[in-house]
Amino acid sequence: MNLIRAILRLLVFLIVTLGLYTVIMLCAIASFTGLNYEKYRGYLLKVWGRCSCAILNLNIHTENEAPEPPFLVVSNHLSYLDIFVLFSQLRCLFVAKSDVKAWPLAGFIIRTCGILFIDRNRKRDVKRVNSLISRNINENQGIILFPEGTTSPGIEILPLKTSLLNYPASQSFPVHYVTLSYQTKDPDYPAHTHVCWWQDISFVHHFWEFLKIKETHVSMKFGKSGIVNADRKQLAETLHKKMSGDLKPVITASEFYKKHDDYKSMLPV
Repeated sequence: MNLIRAILRLLVFLIVTLGLYTVIMLCAIASFTGLNYEKYRGYLLKVWGRCSCAILNLNIHTENEAPEPPFLVVSNHLSYLDIFVLFSQLRCLFVAKSDVKAWPLAGFIIRTCGILFIDRNRKRDVKRVNSLISRNINENQGIILFPEGTTSPGIEILPLKTSLLNYPASQSFPVHYVTLSYQTKDPDYPAHTHVCWWQDISFVHHFWEFLKIKETHVSMKFGKSGIVNADRKQLAETLHKKMSGDLKPVITASEFYKKHDDYKSMLPV
């Protein structure tokens, strides 16, 4: 049954994704005639997120209101699934690691739909991306950052990197925040390993195993208001504190470290 479920989900996901991508590309062509491409792309990516969540049976429970554009939101990062979940609730673009470009199909689609990429191995790339952030926040769309810099199993909020908070700090622009958490009811497919993607497992293999899960519950809590601070390090500290208070851990630390005592050595310095 799990195998049949995975095959059917994959087929429907691919059909819907390619169909919506075609419409987005047609809107891009129509932009030469005056169509507001950013506006329609935002709505279509939101539809893609909602369709993807329905196909993958990601049942989302939200707390508090999601911000409307223009906005900048920081989120914890647990999985590639975060993208579908956040797209389903927000008209937005992401700042993603350059590795995402290599994802089969999804990487190509995301790359050609305007997602902003950063090479974290090049410090000089930060200035370029900060400039892109400032130019892409407008009334049609907001920007989402994953300032932890990596995915995690959802025990806690990892320290936030401050480099991409330069724009909101320098402009006194409010930064909103959201925390994500996943749960499954199947002990054979625990969320911290089969939904969260932090282990040294290929995207294709992990996604295929995820497709077998009958149902995944998603907790999504938005902050009630944006945070403003002219010092980006203080801004990051405040955001970290707020997000840590809102996080519903995917798995408790004590339970996790019984199974994965080498996890801390895997985190980036």
